[in-house]
Amino acid sequence: MAASWLIRLIFLAVNVLSANLLVISNSDFCASVFETKNDHVLVGHVMNTSAVADEFECHQKCLRNNSCKSFNVHPGTDNTKRVCELNNKTRQTTQDKFKKKKGSSYYGHVKATCQDLLTNKRKQTGHRHPDYRGKKFELPKKRGWNSKDPAYSCKSIRDSGDSKGDGRYWIDPENSGNPLKVYCDMTTDGGGWLLVSNITMESSTPPSQLPIKTSYRGITSDQMVLTKTAMTVLRTHLSFTQLRFHCSKNNGRKFHVTTVANSTGEAAVQYFSGQTDVQPASCGSYVRMENDNSGSAGVCQKWGLESGSFEVAKWGAGFDQERLYDHPAFARDLYHWALNHPDYSGGQAKRWECDDYLVGVNTGDFWKIYVR
Repeated sequence: MAASWLIRLIFLAVNVLSANLLVISNSDFCASVFETKNDHVLVGHVMNTSAVADEFECHQKCLRNNSCKSFNVHPGTDNTKRVCELNNKTRQTTQDKFKKKKGSSYYGHVKATCQDLLTNKRKQTGHRHPDYRGKKFELPKKRGWNSKDPAYSCKSIRDSGDSKGDGRYWIDPENSGNPLKVYCDMTTDGGGWLLVSNITMESSTPPSQLPIKTSYRGITSDQMVLTKTAMTVLRTHLSFTQLRFHCSKNNGRKFHVTTVANSTGEAAVQYFSGQTDVQPASCGSYVRMENDNSGSAGVCQKWGLESGSFEVAKWGAGFDQERLYDHPAFARDLYHWALNHPDYSGGQAKRWECDDYLVGVNTGDFWKIYVR
């Protein structure tokens, strides 16, 4: 027994001595750690490109490829996908190929000394991420980036500094443990916008039915319009204070306004959230975004239909469940935001207008509504 313990003691001493010698003899490298650089990419060394759901999936692809030293993630044309590029070099080895690209992100290995890992200080241009867990690097743990660590809202992700740009995030406004994967606009007007209605024409043939969602959990869909009831429940759990209406037609017309943070803007939020049926005043309740070139936004005094009267300077047309998408803003015979009107029957859409008084649709036309 004594001999056995002596052998173990000698073995342990040899291993400790070997480890110390390793650090002394190779002080320039102890382990591979991980860095993230937003709005940058490595070009010229891409060996594989694929569509992924998020950064985590791209990271897993890199781990499975022995030649992968870093990867780039770009926004995709499809809101549900991102573009993953695996690189066979890092930015440290080819600094001239490291370029700025807004909206994209670079992730890569960085060599670090053991002292760096112990003191959490920089050795090279890279850094040790606080989530480092040994010789394998991990994606930084960011609120909203995966279903196990959802955020409260798009705005809370922005405010906490965990934004990765426009794209899909996980939120759990009810704190129920049943999160939603939603689309967040993190760039427009400071970011933090949750997409709650989205119709985007993928062809010049409109769908036979609108994708009407009666539950706010329908915001996980690519195409959706919410009913008043869905919006009411959403605001019960998510204390948003602004709405943003953004539609665009291929003829160049864009209607893009955001409700303001005052009592007039709040009245509009309450109306479209179903907390009141009183149609709110239009003038003074919104501001025009930079790319707005609509006729609608310039004639707020001509908006609305109330009790059979037009041009009442109010939002909406008095509709109930359809108020968010069927004429939320319009001036009679001039400018209309209109889906599903006038022949509303079982979800059948007959009119597709965005500001201009045109029924036809084109590929790329869209109607989007956000809350923040």
